[in-house]
Amino acid sequence: MKTVGIIAEFNPFHNGHKFLIEESKKRTGADYCAVVMSGDFVQRGAPAVTDKFTRARAALLSGADLVLELPSYYALGSAEYFASGAVSLLNKLNSIDYLCFGSESEDIDLLSDIADILNAESDSFKRNIKENTKSGKSYASSRESAVFSELYSASGSLHDHHKEAEIKKALTLPNNILAIEYLRALKRTNSRISPVMIKRIGENYHSTDISEYSSATAIRNSISKNAVGSFMLPGSVKNAMPEESFNLLNDKLTCGDYVKDDILNNLLYYKLLQNKGDFTPFLDVSESLSNKINKNIDKYDTFDGFCNILKSKDLSHTRISRCLMHILLDIKTSNMQEYKDDNFTSFIRILGQKKSSFPLLAKIGEASEIPVINRLKDAEKLLDPLSVQLLNENLTASKVYNLLCGKKNVSEFSLPPIILR
Repeated sequence: MKTVGIIAEFNPFHNGHKFLIEESKKRTGADYCAVVMSGDFVQRGAPAVTDKFTRARAALLSGADLVLELPSYYALGSAEYFASGAVSLLNKLNSIDYLCFGSESEDIDLLSDIADILNAESDSFKRNIKENTKSGKSYASSRESAVFSELYSASGSLHDHHKEAEIKKALTLPNNILAIEYLRALKRTNSRISPVMIKRIGENYHSTDISEYSSATAIRNSISKNAVGSFMLPGSVKNAMPEESFNLLNDKLTCGDYVKDDILNNLLYYKLLQNKGDFTPFLDVSESLSNKINKNIDKYDTFDGFCNILKSKDLSHTRISRCLMHILLDIKTSNMQEYKDDNFTSFIRILGQKKSSFPLLAKIGEASEIPVINRLKDAEKLLDPLSVQLLNENLTASKVYNLLCGKKNVSEFSLPPIILR
């Protein structure tokens, strides 16, 4: 029995995701595909377009066999934390043979070399970054220069596939960035899981063009443009998604089951006022950003507008969004350090499965290093206190998500895992 793992958000599930699942099974010859998926909040620092169970169902209907939840602490983290949390979960299953991921690059050797450099953090690498930031370069630009220097010094000259343009793409394009972080996490943990890289097809991540292989960004933008009165998604969106996934999304939107911007805007403003003075306990919030939030809090109008006020050369809109979500959900640096010290993931929560995947679940049940949570009511009996803390924080995040959707009385305990025949 061979199993391929995929780390994803499916926000929402589109044709490119279906291609990745199908191609992953084809390339590896795997019998099963196990997905680690972000819960109700996603890595760009936002609530998901639809809830985690809807997205899990879409994945199962399009080729996935098992969907597991990535807790919000990691789902809303930097690329490094996102990858570390997800790879930790896959490692601890002791049942995954391959990790497949998409990238803009076709050169896994280059990305692997960069992963080695970032993991090693040699004295020359750190010195190069320090010198470049002192000269006025942004941290991202300084790190890019340092990686280029390390690759050059290692080889004496740059091979064709190590050209500066390719290095720049590797360090700046979103799927390449995550691919490098997956490789770093696999290497750091001496994982037995083999990485398999699949070149992304269709529109790039940031593209707003709708086509057969549109990006999730383009689909979300189309949803946003049509969010007036009752939703009417254009046919172009339908063509960019598997039929089952489109129908699930359309049903949620037409019945009003989606995040309401006004609730999000008001709830975040309340949290900012409540914590005014010092935001540094929250994950990723530096002292300078905390000061900037305090200085501009009276200019707050909307979540997105406040991100635009706070962003700078060194702080992107996405980074600011994540920080504000950390404040909204009480995600603290001290708690993340505890989970990191505990090797990130300490339990597995099943969101959905196919009935045909029971042999895989039986294998996981025997081999897993950490408890598998099928029914939440059993969790406290299976978990240690720190794991219960992480689970409860994740459940609170889901309650906030439901509140943002205008649903106040939804209990996660009443939502069993999806089982598809």
